[in-house]
Amino acid sequence: MKQGNNADDRLEPPQKAGYGPILYLARHGQTDYNLNRIFQGSSDIPLNDTGRRQAIVLRDTLIDVPLTRAYISPLERARETAATILKDRIVPEKVELRLKELDFGDWEGTPEAEVKEKWMEDYMDYRNDMANFHPRNGEAAVDTQKRSGEWWDEISKEFPSPDEHILVVSHQSLNAVLACYVVGIALERAWENFKSKPGEVIRIVPSPIAHVSKLMPDVD
Repeated sequence: MKQGNNADDRLEPPQKAGYGPILYLARHGQTDYNLNRIFQGSSDIPLNDTGRRQAIVLRDTLIDVPLTRAYISPLERARETAATILKDRIVPEKVELRLKELDFGDWEGTPEAEVKEKWMEDYMDYRNDMANFHPRNGEAAVDTQKRSGEWWDEISKEFPSPDEHILVVSHQSLNAVLACYVVGIALERAWENFKSKPGEVIRIVPSPIAHVSKLMPDVD
């Protein structure tokens, strides 16, 4: 188990900062597309066996966090991950369309190496400057951030208490652009600050300078 600077293998609730709800951005477990470095985006690809094990580790990792509500991408890999995390827990949950992964358009179903060869300029924007990223026949990253940011504005206004521990189970690009919005940093820094692997959790504790921590289940 890998967890920042904390040797414990569970994610303990942080001390309340008093600036609003605490957000947990969980990426779904691994799929065969992840394993083979194929862009999946809005395609509905299920978890593989490793992804299901990662979801179990996530459940154990978050067991001591007093989650108050959960919001889940409509895609199967996120819904299955969330179902495992929330098993035997009484937590209000909702499938939220605005948490669906960025639509990669022509890239979906295509190996990363082939995307890099065919669409080099767009690929470099994806890796280095999400603010300018817009895949062919897909969704611009700024639009993904807009829809997810609107969702967060609504939720943080409806549930403003620092006693709220809100879980999102979603996707790498969605979580990265949403984290930029919540923390208040430029979108082009998405990968620099919020790149994640399947099964990783990004925790954001609101404050004048938001505290961000990560946890990565170590599952083969």
